[in-house]
Amino acid sequence: MLSKTVSLRCCKTHRLSKKTVTIVTLLVAVVIYIGASLVDVDGYTGNKFWRPVTPCFKSKQHTARLIELAHKTHLVLDSMGVDHWLMYGSLWGPLRGIPGPLPWDHDVDIGIDGNGNFKKIPLEKFKAKFEAAGLGLVDKLQESRYLSVKGYGESAGLFLYYNYRGTMMRSGYESWIFFIHYRFRHSFPAKLLQHPLPKVKFGSFNISVPRGGIEIMKHLYPTNWWKVVKPKSCKD
Repeated sequence: MLSKTVSLRCCKTHRLSKKTVTIVTLLVAVVIYIGASLVDVDGYTGNKFWRPVTPCFKSKQHTARLIELAHKTHLVLDSMGVDHWLMYGSLWGPLRGIPGPLPWDHDVDIGIDGNGNFKKIPLEKFKAKFEAAGLGLVDKLQESRYLSVKGYGESAGLFLYYNYRGTMMRSGYESWIFFIHYRFRHSFPAKLLQHPLPKVKFGSFNISVPRGGIEIMKHLYPTNWWKVVKPKSCKD
């Protein structure tokens, strides 16, 4: 009788132990998920722990190639009537009085209105326009509504935004899995895209930017939009 009681207690304790481990594991997973969603890697500076440190100043040739790629991408989008504007890190140059990319920027970021003419154009026709201009196009639409333009040895990101009840947001399965990250770092008020958009000089051409100047950066870089964040290689 005693041995049976001890056995029952052991089984009950074992079940409680497994339940506790499961709860703790779930709590740890939730904490890691939230932490990863809120982490700010300052992508436009290149300060990413999984990449080599970005040089404080890229070469003039690199900057010239970025501007040429941005210009050609702008012309292709214009030819199809696709509304677009400078986005993310590419906005920092004009906002800081630089008529082009920041000295350390490694790519070009352009936003696209997914609710506009873009949705009327078959993807193959859209790609063909870029190929005709001598540019490549990598399709990452399912992941995060993102297209990568390749040319001159550089890359430009085309980020599709959709108006959800007054808020511009990206879609794709990444935005659902990492919804906290995308909600707090990849969304902004639709009113900032009210037409006509202002234009800024970016190298040799003019391109649209969101309204309100630095206002959009308060939504894209909520933890440091007021700071001048540089690569770790820059010595002040």
